[in-house]
Amino acid sequence: MRLCAYACAAACAVAAITALDSVAVAQEAPAPSEPIAEATPLPAVVVETQQAAKPKTKAKKKSKSATAAAQPAQSAPQQQQQQPTGPGNSNASDKSAYGPVRDYAAKNTATGTKTDTPLKEVPQSISVVGAEQIRDMGAKSQQEVLRYVPGVIADAYGNDGRTDSSFIRGTEAAEFLDGMKRTFDYYTYNYRIDPYFMERVEVLRGPASVLYGQAPVGGIVNSVSKRPQTEQGGEITVEYGTFDFKQVKFDLTGPITSDGKWSYRFVGEARDAGTQVDYVDDDRYAIAPAITYRPDSNTTITVLGHFRRDRAGTVSQFYPNVGTLYPNVSGYRISQDRFVGEPDDYYNTDASSGTALVEHKIAPWLKLQHSSRYSDISNYYLGTYPDGTSYDADQVTMTRYRWHSITDTRVYSQDTNLEAKFATGMLQHKVLGGVDYSNFKATQASNSAVDLNPFNVYAPQYGQAQWLAFDCGGDIYVACSPVTTAAKQTGLYAQDQMRYGNWIGIVGVRKDWLDIDWNDYTIPQVVSQKDDAVSYRAGLMYEFASGFTPYVSYGESFVPTLAPSLNGPLKPQIGRMYEAGFKYQPTGANFAINSAIYDIEQSNRVVPDQDPNYNVQIGPVAIKGFEFELTGKLTQNLKVVGGYAYTKAQYADGSELDGNQIESIPLHTASLWGVWEFDQPYLKGWSAGAGIRYIGVSWDETNTIRTPAVTLFDAMVAYDTEHWRWQITGSNLEDKEYESTCIARGDCFLGQARTIITGLTYKY
Repeated sequence: MRLCAYACAAACAVAAITALDSVAVAQEAPAPSEPIAEATPLPAVVVETQQAAKPKTKAKKKSKSATAAAQPAQSAPQQQQQQPTGPGNSNASDKSAYGPVRDYAAKNTATGTKTDTPLKEVPQSISVVGAEQIRDMGAKSQQEVLRYVPGVIADAYGNDGRTDSSFIRGTEAAEFLDGMKRTFDYYTYNYRIDPYFMERVEVLRGPASVLYGQAPVGGIVNSVSKRPQTEQGGEITVEYGTFDFKQVKFDLTGPITSDGKWSYRFVGEARDAGTQVDYVDDDRYAIAPAITYRPDSNTTITVLGHFRRDRAGTVSQFYPNVGTLYPNVSGYRISQDRFVGEPDDYYNTDASSGTALVEHKIAPWLKLQHSSRYSDISNYYLGTYPDGTSYDADQVTMTRYRWHSITDTRVYSQDTNLEAKFATGMLQHKVLGGVDYSNFKATQASNSAVDLNPFNVYAPQYGQAQWLAFDCGGDIYVACSPVTTAAKQTGLYAQDQMRYGNWIGIVGVRKDWLDIDWNDYTIPQVVSQKDDAVSYRAGLMYEFASGFTPYVSYGESFVPTLAPSLNGPLKPQIGRMYEAGFKYQPTGANFAINSAIYDIEQSNRVVPDQDPNYNVQIGPVAIKGFEFELTGKLTQNLKVVGGYAYTKAQYADGSELDGNQIESIPLHTASLWGVWEFDQPYLKGWSAGAGIRYIGVSWDETNTIRTPAVTLFDAMVAYDTEHWRWQITGSNLEDKEYESTCIARGDCFLGQARTIITGLTYKY
């Protein structure tokens, strides 16, 4: 291992910690943390509304005037503060793993342990992006939410209306929703998540298979849905922006009955929008009704619904690297708004899901939790794309292909566990044991064709294509050749979170069983495959009185692979990681500094086949890196989030790729976002923010095609009153035309063009 090289950088960061102690609000020496059985509060299930000393602003729509975060009301500035309104300002605690994140500084998480645990007590790297930060940045997609998270390549394949593609520590991220897996390999099996429906988005870096089973070694993204609250509140927003973006969205919540036992939440949006590419729309209608029943203070039952209708196209045009990364022989480049498909192309998705979340406190020391979800997803895709390797001699015209598919996906997931708190002598325990199960089935009927007429990418003429279909009797508009993939997974897991004085430890183990059935129209019989795996996890921390907590951890990963392959089901991807780092949260301050170094090995990595619709597997890869993160409110006026990541991700399979940096993974990335809230009387209610993102050089898998580094700038300005908020946000303010990545097969993926959106919100 070469971790010693990164340890020097970590040591420098640790040495700087003492200088930041003066920023902490509390000057007194803190007492050691209480035993873990007391330090980890349960999510609120009481019927009564909390009597907060000073209401804070909601996670999604926060009143500008609430500037005294993380302090009692008596220590707030003397000027009169406005009463915050809106869904995020009711009884949801910012110390809950499922509640709002105030001032960018999350206190607790459930993603890293499946229990409501303080972030500083989890020996693994976790970042939390709350609804307040999502609002400030104006994020409209999962990729945009993750742009300022260290170790994450948020726009892995550029601006794409079909899917959110991100890398965490050099591996493709898996997405979870409310603790259950949401995405399954091929993009038409899934739908894009909308951050407006989320209370928070959490990134767990490193293996999570002990808890989740299907989790890659680099990490996962777990989103937490907005849930009903027992205090009335609501908001409605109207937005307009670049590319004729028009959107209306609303978020309503409150009690249904006077006794507070029943409460509701209703979130929705309607969008009519274009994109940076001609002829490509991004329209959406979505609603998320939710209801909670609290029969007593020990029981909470929540039902979440989600229904959406997306009518969109393919923003990603698969432009060839000649004409984007490099000019053609005449010195021309393809305009970033160029549409190389046909105007009747589409990418439409209908999705619906129902989720049940049950929590019952059996005894003061024993709690039962259950989660289950059923999802029904239908995707209709007709897309046209160029073959970047088939340019004519003057590099103006090229061959195009067309892909037509209809995909129906059904997923059922459930997770049931018991959490027990007890002590054995001086050793405090929080033990979790459970079983989870998922049943996935997808059927895709498809057809492909080639255009016999060459297409001029610099002077396109649409409607002139002459399609030669490969299947279905020559009719490209008929989807045939069905492929069915079915997978059932069962997992048993156990975990023990321990505390002995200032020492904090965690150990876990899991056993997975997987059954896959896969058939292709070219194969006369169903191909069946069975897999099983045992995964382990361990971590150790020491909590100093100053709030400085160093840790070491080890974890393993197991990922069954359902991606389409010409050779039948692929083998599970397996991996392991060693990590060492620290977490620093000064007592009384509302910010945190985290840093880590890690060493990852992964086997059976999935990469695209020569046919881009299928995949193959390769040998082991080695990933080593260093990360640094700062989040929270540094002063009464300044909220920040920033970080740096060094990711050395290399092939280590003994082939001709051995030693090459893994494609699309920059060695260096860095970002910094900050918002200043003005408190001068003549600027009361105003706030302004700015961000900078650096994405370093990356390569294709052969290390011959170099994608240049890019630095991007974002900004926002907002004016907030008790009942109104106006905001304008801009990303890529310089309107740089850049490639997010270029790959060996010959095509490039373009980044998002300058986008400016303004909105007006009424809240109550």
